[in-house]
Amino acid sequence: MSAEANRIEIDAVDFQISCRRFTIRASVTNDRQLPVVDEFVLRLLAVLERVQVTRLRAWFGFSKSEIQTVLLDMGRNKYVEFDGDEVMLAPAGRELFRTAGDGGAPHIVEVTPLVETVWFDLVSRNMVPRSRTPNTDYLVRLAEQPNAREFPEAFARHAFEENFRDYAKRIRRFPEPDKVNLYSISDVEGGSYGYQLLPAGLVLDTDRMMVRTTFSELGDDAAAFQKLTVAANDAWQSAYSPEATPATAAEFERMTGRGDLASLIHSPAEAEGWIQAITMLGREEGGFTGTIGASYMASNLARLVDRIATSDHNSDELEITWLRPSGSTWGRTLRVAEALHQVRAAARNAGRSELRTVQAMPRSTHRTVRSQHRRLFERGYLLPQGHLPANLEVLLVPGIGALVNVHLRLGRHSVPVGGLVTDPKRLARMAERLAPSAVAGWDEAWRASIQNGVAVASSSRRT
Repeated sequence: MSAEANRIEIDAVDFQISCRRFTIRASVTNDRQLPVVDEFVLRLLAVLERVQVTRLRAWFGFSKSEIQTVLLDMGRNKYVEFDGDEVMLAPAGRELFRTAGDGGAPHIVEVTPLVETVWFDLVSRNMVPRSRTPNTDYLVRLAEQPNAREFPEAFARHAFEENFRDYAKRIRRFPEPDKVNLYSISDVEGGSYGYQLLPAGLVLDTDRMMVRTTFSELGDDAAAFQKLTVAANDAWQSAYSPEATPATAAEFERMTGRGDLASLIHSPAEAEGWIQAITMLGREEGGFTGTIGASYMASNLARLVDRIATSDHNSDELEITWLRPSGSTWGRTLRVAEALHQVRAAARNAGRSELRTVQAMPRSTHRTVRSQHRRLFERGYLLPQGHLPANLEVLLVPGIGALVNVHLRLGRHSVPVGGLVTDPKRLARMAERLAPSAVAGWDEAWRASIQNGVAVASSSRRT
């Protein structure tokens, strides 16, 4: 089995990095290939210096009008000159070979202006892509380094010059970045400070049975971003996973009908349980399809979204409840908002005009964490003490499906293991367990009004 096959993406985390904006005015050169016929004519003239038009026409097998069209077009571009019935390279035509090397193809070098807004992070002082997302409470914010704001324009200029190739590929993402080169920089102007996004993935390494953080968007030069990745990992290590409870395995079995994961839930450090969970991935049995990873990860969420989009309904209304686990590692990514957007779109496509969103959480969830996602949900509730295990997660769409996960501690952080439940009786039981009116002791953490599709939280009645 390959190394890649032994790594399962289980979660995502988005870091907010302190940055400074610079406006850079520069000129770039863009190498453009000539049409094939023009290239061969120029190559021929570079060897022979001059040739009769009639002979050139015979070599290419062109008609008289065709060779005239080719040569007149090249003449307008000043690549060739005419001397009676002979054609030869003009100075501009020779210039096309200047950077081609021995035997290289002639090519056009265009110089164009470039005015760019470039963000440099205040941790490693590298260029980072611009993210168009607003500041949110639930992302992981990195602290600035000491004296980080002492960031002169001269440094930005030098860094842009030295790392333009990385900028062209990773930041600007030119269609053909290797053909774009920096010609000159005319001005660098320092601007405002702000935050940009650094997405990261959390991967389960099944060889070492550990969770690793990956930064795929930083490119291949890991050494240049070492300060940034170290700071991100340090910040992530300060987050904490939910605590396991003795009742978790029994509650998971009641919700899913699967008791074969009990040994893994009780002993997450044992390899045998993980092997069994991995072999269950994607297999449907008795209204349960096994998954590994957060509910909002694309491959897991897609199963639930497909059921919503194809579901029959007797009402235009639909209310989803998302029970989050305690701890501070859950949902530290924009994928939570993206997941709700996909669920909303699927419900709308299925003919449901009204979707309500509720977040529930264990009573043990820390006060600083409870309201992190309040802008995404219309209501937030605290469960009665001991009502459900603190490391249990449920994304419930009543009557349609539910993603149920147990967050199992592996090292400092946890791995979500569970699956999609579609059995109607089990879904009904979940709906009863997650109904605030079913038992006493539920407290409303917040209630929000919806403005332009975004929940705007009001003050909580009781926390």
